[in-house]
This record gives sequence, structure tokens and C-alpha cells, in this order.
Amino acid sequence: MEIQQFSRRMVELLPQLLRGFARHESNYLSRGKITLPQVVVLEYLARKPEGCPMNELAQFLSVSRPAVTGLVDRLLVQALVRRQEDPEDRRIVRVAITPKGRTTVAHIWEQKRRMLTKVFGKISPSDRAQYIATVGKVVRILSELKPL
Repeated sequence: MEIQQFSRRMVELLPQLLRGFARHESNYLSRGKITLPQVVVLEYLARKPEGCPMNELAQFLSVSRPAVTGLVDRLLVQALVRRQEDPEDRRIVRVAITPKGRTTVAHIWEQKRRMLTKVFGKISPSDRAQYIATVGKVVRILSELKPL
């Protein structure tokens, strides 16, 4: 398959793939209560027991500090994260996931794992291995590309 044909087909299939999975899930993300970037924030914070400074979160997301502030504000309203002053330096604002946030992100990922098991259970082990190898290569290439 030529690369141009491949890219056109991928642009058609990816939204269908995402919508297909979302139709079979019922969680904060699939119901539109939070966005995918907010899920990424919750997942990142779930790996940071002490939370992290807002500037670290902005750097991780490759967005401005005001952009991450707006994102965190929307998570605060739902009590999925909390802000706290840094004990070492009052000027630094840290953000941490709450127990509700931790439960929410765990629920989202568990539903995704169940759907993947259901769908990929209908695909041969060799095709699954090839799919994982290809996705792994794509992730590696993306990590090596310079951001825009």
C-alpha cells in the first residue's frame, strides 16, 4: 500500500476506531465529563504520590502554564485533583490527584482493558503480536520526532 493511500485510510479509520470503543464504555471520558487531555493529567498525577508543580505538568503536556491552569481548574471543580502550596516554597503551586480522581482514572483504564480484551480476543495471537510491534514502532518514532 502506498503511503498516501495508507494515510488517507488511517485518517478515515482512527475516528471510527475511537468512536467504536467509546460506544461500548460508560465512564467520565465516554460521557463527556472530562476530556482526553484531562485523563492524561490524571494518569500522570496517579504516578506522582506527592503531586507535582504546575510547571512540571505544563512541560509534560507541552502546553503553556495558563493552559494547564485552565485544565486543572476544570478537574478541581469535579474534585478529581487538589492544589496545594509547596512546603519548601510558597510560590510553587503543586497539584495532586484525589482519591476520586484515582478511582476515576482506574475505572476508565479498566473499561478500556476490558474492551481491548473483547475486541482483540477475536484476532489471532500472531496478528495481535504484529499489531503491538507496529504500534510500538509508531510510539518510538513519535518520541524521536521534534515537536512542532
